[in-house]
Amino acid sequence: MTDYFASSGLFAWLMENLRAIAGLRTPFMNTAMSGVTVLGEEMAFIVVGLLIFWCFDRRFGYKFLFMYISGTFLNQLVKAIFMIPRPWVIDPDFKIVESARAGATGWSFPSGHVQSATVMYGGIARRLKKAWAYAIACIVILLVGFSRMYLGVHTLLDVAAALLLGLLTLAVCGALFEKFSSPKAYSVMSGIVALLCLGLVIFVAVTLPGGDETGALKDACVLFGTAFGLFAGSFVEMRFVKFETKAAWWAQIIKAVLGLGIIIGLRVALKSLLGLISDSPFMDCARYFIMSFVAIAVYPLLFRLFARTAKKA
Repeated sequence: MTDYFASSGLFAWLMENLRAIAGLRTPFMNTAMSGVTVLGEEMAFIVVGLLIFWCFDRRFGYKFLFMYISGTFLNQLVKAIFMIPRPWVIDPDFKIVESARAGATGWSFPSGHVQSATVMYGGIARRLKKAWAYAIACIVILLVGFSRMYLGVHTLLDVAAALLLGLLTLAVCGALFEKFSSPKAYSVMSGIVALLCLGLVIFVAVTLPGGDETGALKDACVLFGTAFGLFAGSFVEMRFVKFETKAAWWAQIIKAVLGLGIIIGLRVALKSLLGLISDSPFMDCARYFIMSFVAIAVYPLLFRLFARTAKKA
């Protein structure tokens, strides 16, 4: 597949486009596009998803988290099937913006950043059902797509396919939410997606041509850990926690800052602690399971304290 793609006229045309875009590079634009691309990264999902879940709408928060994980599963599955390397791997003469290399893990086709942005911001716009929300979502998604090509880590084909897969994810998940509207159904669906993610880990481990140079197995393990944490966390939260999102505005700020500090702190601390045991991708699975479970079921135990401020306000 790789050899055929690399020798095709399509790849040559895609690389011509990337080189044309690379001609626009300046130090200022490099910094600006590096900032824009963050809007489609994992950290953006952590911040946006948890703020929605904790502070604004618990039920939509579950939907949002489910959509993101489902979309990421679909993206990684397609990556694992086609196994198309990054542009600079196929064409070593092509130069990327070096600051983007660390965030360009896994296979190239389709773009994970663009699909994540489509699901995240498209999902929020669909929830708000406002023209301005759709407009902002479209602008952000297109900017993220352009940033991935500008930085040289994806081709136009990667970006276009990711956009279509993101829209497909929104459509399918929207139909599921209309048919199965109870919170318990979200937990069941999360369990199914977690099993699919486990299957993805096995599939990637078996089909990798050798080692994990692309980071594909690590990405699959991170996804499974997150999905299993969401399933286990939702099971516990829906039965024993059942938190309220309401709180005074100042309490919402404290809730958000404290919670994000805890989750991001766990992300960093667990990487070091589990790294002492092994640098295996399966340690990343454990790390993201803990992060996800704490965010969904453990930290919300404190929300009764914050909810009291809403009654006093």
